Amino acid sequence: MPEDTLLYLFHDDQGRTITTPDRDEALVFVSALRDQTITETTLGQLYDDDPKALVRARAQYYWAQDLMSGTARGRVV
Repeated sequence: MPEDTLLYLFHDDQGRTITTPDRDEALVFVSALRDQTITETTLGQLYDDDPKALVRARAQYYWAQDLMSGTARGRVV
């Protein structure tokens, strides 16, 4: 996943950062949570802010650091 991939970020009830590249999917998740907002970020910024943030990709979750591993700033996954 390129580091400039746009992601939609929110937090679950436990405070974990969760992102998805699909805005509609983020809206569905947030509708089930109280007082949540969605913000936009990129994979590269997410990695800088929280390497263990969850990224939904290919119908499962990955840590941002796993999607950026392989080179100094990451390779396309």
